[in-house]
Amino acid sequence: MNGTPFKLATIARVNTSTKPFAALVLGDEAIDLSAAHTAYRAARGGPTLSATERILDLLEDWDANFAVLQEIVAFIKKDGVPAGAAVAQTGLRIFAPVLRPGKMFYAAQNFQEHVDEMIRAGMTPAAGPKFTGEKSTTVPYLFLKAPSTLCGAFDDIEIPRGMKKIDWEAEIALAIGRRGKRIKAERALDHVAGFMTTNDVSCRDLQIRQDRPALRSDWLGGKSHDNFAPMGPYLVPRAFVRDHMNLAIRLTVNGAVKQDGNTSQFIFTPEEQIAYASNMLTLETGDVFSCGTCGGVGQGTNTFLASGDLVETEIESLGKMRNRLVDEAA
Repeated sequence: MNGTPFKLATIARVNTSTKPFAALVLGDEAIDLSAAHTAYRAARGGPTLSATERILDLLEDWDANFAVLQEIVAFIKKDGVPAGAAVAQTGLRIFAPVLRPGKMFYAAQNFQEHVDEMIRAGMTPAAGPKFTGEKSTTVPYLFLKAPSTLCGAFDDIEIPRGMKKIDWEAEIALAIGRRGKRIKAERALDHVAGFMTTNDVSCRDLQIRQDRPALRSDWLGGKSHDNFAPMGPYLVPRAFVRDHMNLAIRLTVNGAVKQDGNTSQFIFTPEEQIAYASNMLTLETGDVFSCGTCGGVGQGTNTFLASGDLVETEIESLGKMRNRLVDEAA
């Protein structure tokens, strides 16, 4: 641990013209980061943040900004929340912490249980050698999801018209806080600003293209519908995540447990995914990695989401999301 733990969130006041803004979260209390920064500078005259309105901008100089954020938190702990900086707990909308990231990388079949269930469900060819988590003959399998699919941790998710097989995938996500190319796995965490809870919502109707069997997977149609990437409610700085390789993953639908796993079950670690992707293209601040789901997705039992269903997704110490499925608006 480095100082008093805190989280970051992107929020807005409902029924006002206020744009989404960055907030410090201490315990259950949200604090307007810009107002806190102004009070801290007036009282202490210490180093300044390079930005205060958007978490994405904070990531541009994350290492320096994180040190200043720690100073601001220490100031608040000593002197109290500055006047006008406290954010009322009611009448808020919680957005995805990092709005409009540059690139969103997703890991496909990165838990052996998920590999096996997708073979049984016919989503993966059964012919040929079966993948058993042995990494010596393979590399991470990543795909891109459109940043416009992002939504908040408590937003509704519309079921696309005519679609019947909407599925869930609880995952841990990370945000890049330092640009890099050809990053070594052993140094990859130096490039990570923090971690988040997410759900890689999937449309299985379109994920396998029956009209183009030779191509099989349609990652655009299967993954990139509006609001198919709920994320948050917080970005938890890496320094405050005790062990990203030993965090419980849990997802329920209408209170029934569907996924109950742990990040210790990763086949390829987040560090290995970062190394793999950065060998192809430069990783930039604000890029996001969603690191793969454990067993228990709906496709495994031919069980899918319907309008009215409530999906609760939680990664240990990172926060819980609650998203309700609704019919697409006419």
